[in-house]
Amino acid sequence: MFGVFRLALAWEVVVYHLSGHHPVGWYSVYAFYALSGYLMTLVTTKKYPLTLGGGFNFLLNRSLRIYPPYLAMAAVAFALLCIPQFYPISQRLVTTPPIGLPSGFSSWFSDIFILGWHMPVPKLVPQVWSVYREIFYCSAIFIVLGRDRRICLAWLAVSTAYIAYALARGYHLFDVYNSFQTASFSYSAGACIYHYRRQLAVLQRPLYPQIALAAVLPFALEAVRPRFFGEDSPIPFFLNNLFSAYMVLLLSGLKSTPKSFAADQYIGNLAYPLYLCHFNVGILVAAAFGWSGAASDRLLLACLVPVCACAWLVNTYVERTIGYGYDKRRQERRKARAAAAAPATGPAPLPLAGAALPLPGAKREAA
Repeated sequence: MFGVFRLALAWEVVVYHLSGHHPVGWYSVYAFYALSGYLMTLVTTKKYPLTLGGGFNFLLNRSLRIYPPYLAMAAVAFALLCIPQFYPISQRLVTTPPIGLPSGFSSWFSDIFILGWHMPVPKLVPQVWSVYREIFYCSAIFIVLGRDRRICLAWLAVSTAYIAYALARGYHLFDVYNSFQTASFSYSAGACIYHYRRQLAVLQRPLYPQIALAAVLPFALEAVRPRFFGEDSPIPFFLNNLFSAYMVLLLSGLKSTPKSFAADQYIGNLAYPLYLCHFNVGILVAAAFGWSGAASDRLLLACLVPVCACAWLVNTYVERTIGYGYDKRRQERRKARAAAAAPATGPAPLPLAGAALPLPGAKREAA
């Protein structure tokens, strides 16, 4: 069910960006972080040893996951921003962080490689500020933070201490939402859930009622937030980080058949292209209808089908060909070559019962 969870989170972001409503869309990014912390710790311990070869395979896998669909959508955004008809629409729809053409070498470098991110600077795909943190923390998990359960626990403790410090200092929501330290809490929580999942299993029972509860809690908290918390209070945001980690723990306890796992993985693979393409689609749809580009319910409704179609196209023709699909095919070829090159081991097979055994000297006589 991780795939369904990922797609639901992506849709929450789309709803927030295109409609302007806030049903918890801006919390969803941190739920992604908790899930990513869990999954990256899993694959790091199972698949990528801390060796030169493991590091190369990890780097290639992450690059092929992140960059091909991103660069495709950045190219589309560049084309839209260069067309006078679309530029004012983009400025009204995408404001925080702002969309725009990079200026100067450092800005282009940051846009192409998603590095050195600065929130106020216009970007081709502004929402990938979260991917910059993904690159940083997933690399840290591979190198050291996800390698040992005690390190993960210490990491979580330090991240929790930062949250306590932020609350004590009276930090506002914007301050903690855009800090690397806050993201650290979600990633470390996901990593600890993986390492301590057996000890935490008692918190998963009864499983399905708790999954339903965890799905409702963020919306319930958002409904009561104006009454019990100030507009700038970070407390609801931190609570939703806990709810996200709780959901990851619960979903990790679900069992699936091979068919349901494959379907869930397919659904989840649409989440990243959906996240990347929705602003571009929103700009095109608003221009097609002659709208100003301001976020609204009608813009969201008009974009539902085009956004799904765009996500499917990116997944099918970019990710599966030159993205993660290429890496999957490369690994399968490596395994096949390794299996073919491996020397045969073990004793020679015994002849079948009843098979004629060669007599001594039989070959010499036949010659």
